[in-house]
Amino acid sequence: MTIYGSPSPYGENVDARVENLKAVASNIINGTNPSYAISDFLAVYPQFGPDADDNYLVPVIVLQMYIDLANATVKQARYRSSWMVCIGFFIAHFATLYLQGTASPGSSAAQVLEAGKAQGLTTSESVDGVSVSTDYSVIAQSLGSWAAWNLTSYGQQFATIGRMVSKGGMMVR
Repeated sequence: MTIYGSPSPYGENVDARVENLKAVASNIINGTNPSYAISDFLAVYPQFGPDADDNYLVPVIVLQMYIDLANATVKQARYRSSWMVCIGFFIAHFATLYLQGTASPGSSAAQVLEAGKAQGLTTSESVDGVSVSTDYSVIAQSLGSWAAWNLTSYGQQFATIGRMVSKGGMMVR
């Protein structure tokens, strides 16, 4: 009789087999990522980097914070060959949301509150008698529960690839 933790007749540790089975069943994939630095991100997305006066559009500390978050969330073991593009989409999405919620230093409380308001998807806009309407419900439906990822084009691209590689939900026990 094989006991949990003892070698199986197949020469494989039962603990390893159980852990592998739990990982597959739960859809939780662990692993370490290759090094990814601010310079890697800015090589692909220079629009978030320094301007002609060497002022960063998004502060370096904020970019590093999002890189750290991405490294904890976007695992190469799951995304495989699309990991590099996905980690870039992830960071660009959050950097864009950061910019949407940024008020200038010295702003009034009302200006800070206005900048921090949640922004949805624009469905229509009118200027000088010209009106444009767009139906974003198709995007919202196609990305299902990836709601906040719909707020930027980077998030939409990340969610699209994420849905292809995630193979469904997770179960944590």
